[in-house]
Amino acid sequence: METRAAQARRPGRARWTVECEALDGLAPFVVAEVERVLGGRARLLAGEERTAVRLAWSGPLGDLLGLRTPVAAYLLSSVEGRRPSALLGDERLFEQVEAVRRLHPPGAFSSFRLSVPGAGSAAVRRLREELAERTGLADDPDDGEMLLRIRRAHGGGSGWDQLTRLSPRPLSARSWRVWNLPGALNATIAAAMVELSRPGPSDRVLKLMCGSGTLLVERLARAPVASALGCDLDPAVLGGARANLAAAGLAGAAALARMDATRLALPDGRFDVLLADLPYGHRMGSHEANAALYPAVLEEAARVAAPGARFLALTHDLRLFEHSLGPAGRWWLAERAVQVFQKGHHPVIHLLRRRPWVSAAAPGSRQLPPGSRPAGRRTSTPPSRPAARPRRRAGGTGRG
Repeated sequence: METRAAQARRPGRARWTVECEALDGLAPFVVAEVERVLGGRARLLAGEERTAVRLAWSGPLGDLLGLRTPVAAYLLSSVEGRRPSALLGDERLFEQVEAVRRLHPPGAFSSFRLSVPGAGSAAVRRLREELAERTGLADDPDDGEMLLRIRRAHGGGSGWDQLTRLSPRPLSARSWRVWNLPGALNATIAAAMVELSRPGPSDRVLKLMCGSGTLLVERLARAPVASALGCDLDPAVLGGARANLAAAGLAGAAALARMDATRLALPDGRFDVLLADLPYGHRMGSHEANAALYPAVLEEAARVAAPGARFLALTHDLRLFEHSLGPAGRWWLAERAVQVFQKGHHPVIHLLRRRPWVSAAAPGSRQLPPGSRPAGRRTSTPPSRPAARPRRRAGGTGRG
């Protein structure tokens, strides 16, 4: 019989089956990233689900660790048999464990945890003991770095699927996050927002209420920009975002400024891409504060956006945003909405497109060229001139 190693050496033969875990709603983004980043080395397998994308992979496993839209990636193999005892003696789970260990520095894994039906059965106890003995890893059911999952075979078959996570932490737990803001934006959602913005090297990017810097890091890591600016009212938050940018190797790649997102000290029509992770009214803000914040952000974003600019806004306060978008329709055209399901929340990513220049002062105002303002409207402070210290308002800190 041909060994697995010999099979792997055969031209065009996929060595591994990989399952990418996706947040519900983001599987199409995972598929698009696999095709864009991995190319012909990955062959998508039939049976895509709302929360999983499977592929046959023939390249280095380390290349999978750079994917940004999946929550996690696993090596996948299947074992025939109706009972968990079928898992005993199957070598593929141990092959997966050793392949994952080789991806990381020595000591990256000191323990494992096993998620499996019938955890108290004699067969599962024997499997745990064998894993501990053969791998030298401690059995830690709560915090083990090597995550092993056993489940009924995909598609309702009689066998079992064995999954080994490729990393000690989920891919969504970015290594650059050295400073955390409670409720910070999930990095995989941020990566999907970046893809919706259709990133390009000429983009002038503005992150409103930059929070911990998640969206800035994800955008800058994805592709070059012409310029990038993040604003927030809280100096401590700006310091945290600066630390995360530095940890991501992006120190100096984005300017950070203390500004109110509803009164930006910036000129008209400056930005091509605007990003906002708006407060949900749970951990940050309140529904009452959002009722004033959302319309003000939509108006001010319209002022600093160039014609045709893309505005990516994420919110869980869905009715309020839709209500606010009605009057703002004179500036913004709604192009797409993507709903994501994550830990009891179901926020929506809105892709808006800036309409041709119309004053943000009032409905029916005459069209204005970039840099012009209707009479009576305040004048922006040029970027080279320090802005006055802003008073603290609801348009301050975002989540990411």
